[in-house]
Amino acid sequence: MTAFERVTRSHVAVMLVALLGISASVAAEPFDRGQTLYENHCQSCHEDWVHKREQARVVGSLDALRARVAGWSVHSGLGWSAEEIDDVTGYLNRRFYKLTN
Repeated sequence: MTAFERVTRSHVAVMLVALLGISASVAAEPFDRGQTLYENHCQSCHEDWVHKREQARVVGSLDALRARVAGWSVHSGLGWSAEEIDDVTGYLNRRFYKLTN
């Protein structure tokens, strides 16, 4: 085996170990579609502070929060399905609102 082959094999081994470590850390975090939808389509205008301000407290129920998410889906031209609206509503509730009804 040449010196080049030994170096190349050791580099491949190091890269595989690094990739396995990255894969394990990604797999450790469960995928949250609601969070992903929010971050990709809403967060550019609605930073975290929007949900924490006093006015945000107008949302007093999960139904009211869902209605707001559905309204913004239409207003923004997203055309989200009922399941996508539920996912974003769930994410916002877990992250900011903590509503029980």
